[in-house]
Amino acid sequence: QLKIRTLQMRPHFIYNTMSNIYYLCERDPKKAQKVVEDFNKYLHKNFSAVTKHDLIPFSDELEHTRAYLAVVKARYERLLEVEYDTEYVSFKLPPLTLEPIAENAVKHGIDPELPALHVLIRTEKTDGGARVIVEDSGPGFSEEVTSQRPGSSDDDVHIGLENVRERLRALCGGTLSISPRDGGGSKVVIFIPF
Repeated sequence: QLKIRTLQMRPHFIYNTMSNIYYLCERDPKKAQKVVEDFNKYLHKNFSAVTKHDLIPFSDELEHTRAYLAVVKARYERLLEVEYDTEYVSFKLPPLTLEPIAENAVKHGIDPELPALHVLIRTEKTDGGARVIVEDSGPGFSEEVTSQRPGSSDDDVHIGLENVRERLRALCGGTLSISPRDGGGSKVVIFIPF
């Protein structure tokens, strides 16, 4: 069951990325080449996650997330700003833990009518473990999602986050919490105990 839940690729993302590459080939071949490289990295990490039975180094999950966000940035350009503060990487976590959270932030936060979505990914070491924090300047989550109540209009978000939460609990005793971010948006905190 955990294996099935790790593969969370959405077909529309693949189609949109391929269309974007198609148009970039004529307009900006160098950029198209870079998007193909990032997309290839993203696909490789996503498909290999299904075969993983154990925790993976955070640096691998970060590379997967960076590849995803680079592909999205190539498509949306000025609508997405990403910042990393991830000096601490000496820990492991379940595969497809960080990437789905970044994907949710992008999916629900990018709006051409609004200012650019800002996503900050940072890590910190605590006395009892490691923390991965993802903050975004988007619209934030509904009350149903932050209070962990299924059956809302945000079911897709809820299911994705619940999958991450369950993998964390089952594979390493980790936790996931969601709260409003100061100044608007949301803050998702993953805790991995040592």
